[in-house]
Amino acid sequence: MRPTFPLIAWLAMPLSALAAAGESDLTLASGEFPPYVSEQLPQGGVTSMVVREAFAAAGLPAPKIVFLPWKRGYSETEQNRYAAAFPYARDAAREKLFLYSDPLHLDHFSYFVRKDDTEAAAGRWQGKRLCLPLGWTTAYVDADIHTFQLQLERPPALDNCLKMLSSNTVDLVSCNDFVASYAIRQLYGAHSPFVIATIGKQQSSALYLIVSRQRPDAEQLLRQFNQGLTALRRSGRYQQLLQQAIDAPASP
Repeated sequence: MRPTFPLIAWLAMPLSALAAAGESDLTLASGEFPPYVSEQLPQGGVTSMVVREAFAAAGLPAPKIVFLPWKRGYSETEQNRYAAAFPYARDAAREKLFLYSDPLHLDHFSYFVRKDDTEAAAGRWQGKRLCLPLGWTTAYVDADIHTFQLQLERPPALDNCLKMLSSNTVDLVSCNDFVASYAIRQLYGAHSPFVIATIGKQQSSALYLIVSRQRPDAEQLLRQFNQGLTALRRSGRYQQLLQQAIDAPASP
């Protein structure tokens, strides 16, 4: 008969030993949100590098990162099929299901409009069409959707939104500034056809690593991860990784 592992011994194991006991225990879910994360970028993007190095600085095993559609990664992490997911913005619905790390990134988000659409640029948005990729939180735009009776379009990816904006299929795109600037540079080079609207500018946006409340060691995992993230910032390594992403040239 195959020997069984005593339950009390399993429960008493430290987190690092638990992670080492099964490869999937520290598998993390992410998605396409370049330059922060992308399966197509070196080492999975700057946030993937930050997360890996934070785990290492905390003395934890190197996590495996899988790239999934946002809705699937979110759902399966909530069910504790993945140890954590990243990067996610905070909203009330998510807080009921997940615990949050310290911020991975602090940024701003804005509304992007076509340069020739002076009405949208000036904030006259009544009945306008807003594009937000499927799986992204609406927390930053809910109030404006209600105030201006915006029509919400939800294609699969940010590139779709930007192309729809360029072709006058939508009037507004809401996005994290760093991510939008990168995507626009990839699609249009140095000659962006968009500007930032004069309202809704510079609203704070933070991104986090999230762990399901169903995970028994969620608090311990986040505590150790946060310690590693703090060490990364204090050493200067965090800023070095971020600067590399800022300086990266556009793909040909």
